[in-house]
Amino acid sequence: MALSELGVDTEEADAARSVDPGPRLAAVAPSLDYPAHTPLTTSLFRYAPAMAFLLVVIANAQRLTDPDLWGHLRFGQAVLAAHHLVRADPYSYTAFARPWRNHEWLTEVLMALFYNHLGVIGLKLWKFGCVAALIGGLILAMAETGASAPIQLNLLMVAVVAVMPQMQFRPQLFTFALFATLLALLARHAYHGAARLWLIIPMMALWANLHGGFIAGLGVMGIYAAVTGARDLLLRKSLAPAVRLGLLTVAALLATLLTPYGVDTWIAVLHALRNPVTRTVINDWQPLLFHLAKQWHQWPLGASYYVGALILMATTLIAFALAPNLEDLPLMAVAVLMIVAAFTAVRNMPLAVMACLLPAARHLSLAITRGVKPHDREGRSSTNQLVVVIAAASLVFYSGAFSSRLETEQSYPVGAVSFMQVHDLHGNILGDFGWGEYLIWHAPESRIFIDGRYDTVFADKTIRDYVKLYFDLPGAARVISDYPHDFILLPPAAPIVRKLDATPGWQPVYRDDGAVLFARSGVVASLRRVPLATGVSPKHQYFP
Repeated sequence: MALSELGVDTEEADAARSVDPGPRLAAVAPSLDYPAHTPLTTSLFRYAPAMAFLLVVIANAQRLTDPDLWGHLRFGQAVLAAHHLVRADPYSYTAFARPWRNHEWLTEVLMALFYNHLGVIGLKLWKFGCVAALIGGLILAMAETGASAPIQLNLLMVAVVAVMPQMQFRPQLFTFALFATLLALLARHAYHGAARLWLIIPMMALWANLHGGFIAGLGVMGIYAAVTGARDLLLRKSLAPAVRLGLLTVAALLATLLTPYGVDTWIAVLHALRNPVTRTVINDWQPLLFHLAKQWHQWPLGASYYVGALILMATTLIAFALAPNLEDLPLMAVAVLMIVAAFTAVRNMPLAVMACLLPAARHLSLAITRGVKPHDREGRSSTNQLVVVIAAASLVFYSGAFSSRLETEQSYPVGAVSFMQVHDLHGNILGDFGWGEYLIWHAPESRIFIDGRYDTVFADKTIRDYVKLYFDLPGAARVISDYPHDFILLPPAAPIVRKLDATPGWQPVYRDDGAVLFARSGVVASLRRVPLATGVSPKHQYFP
């Protein structure tokens, strides 16, 4: 690849080779010191604005629901209707009136507002706005690295494909957008020495009311401040910047207490992180390599997203090894921290991808250009911007951005719930974990055993009991008998279903290829003489 393709003027490069190589070697040699020059910025917003728009469209192309979407909307609607927070659980029979630490309350209110006024289109607009903020933050952050526009664009394309499956209708969209904003501020500080870092304090206060992922932001701040101090101490430089960063981190931490729940927000988030059952119940919390293997077994093409993320992580480490420099060591430490977090839980993979972009772009630039200082004369991309805009617009329409329909990401018990509505059946329902909030929406007269709110509401014992029952582990029979279930609604493939078919006191009343509904004997007298109803689960299901 020619230097000119990477945004490097060849005549300027030849001139650079004829002068003292000291500055050039300082940028690429494994030196403890770091160069004093400030990299010039090249922003994709100026170089290829249409490509920036296309990146947003690609990242936003996923158009499927999430199991918790019904709950997020219902909970937000409840707050809007009551004009105050719902602090005790009204939806279950296992945690009824138990304190509910809802660290996503503000996101749910915003989602409900969009849905109440604009329906499904409103939800899609909300999601598009979050994804646009995410990509915009990354573009601003990468511009600070001084890398050429082609390097930035190629890395961003890989990153966008890697994170696309995680761009779901969930509160974590705010975490992704705010994480990108945080990286932009830190990149400005790392590569230019000055940034409006005070903005992090109000940002963390907002973040703590939107999603529990704020703890990742604080972790980034902490590691950035600590490594800055360690680097400057090693190089015998002033520790004043590290002290200021440390004080800023403390202030940001205190800002996260500015929620309706105060310190209880922290308690809820930390409890979720420590809960050993989480990786059994929730796919997002499973290790990256385990999730990759499972995805490969289910749908090999889907594994490409994870492979893209792994390639970007490896590129970051290799680029740093090729052009080691302590200039952005704090950002490199942030990337390593998030890589470790991603391997621990796949839900952190998008954060790792974003964190890797900055050191990857900076050190690839240093390695490829051999220290030739990046310049700010790349102008516009030679790509026809109108063609890119047309391609992006076509993808917007093809992906259903303006459709009022929203397809579900999995099969839900549509037939069983319809059966219950026709026969006026309601009561306590032990349902599949992923169906809990679907049932809250579609069976409002009933109460559920467990749902996606998980340990922000439910006791650890309840969560463990659900796992025992679903997987037919020792103690499953006690879970069936010790709780006041009226109905059990599970997928036919659930290990416990075969035992339920032979359990005295329970009878199947409805079955299709997606769900089987059991009723406790005597609870539904009107169905005693009715034969087992059967149905067919719809191939395509749509929200709500």
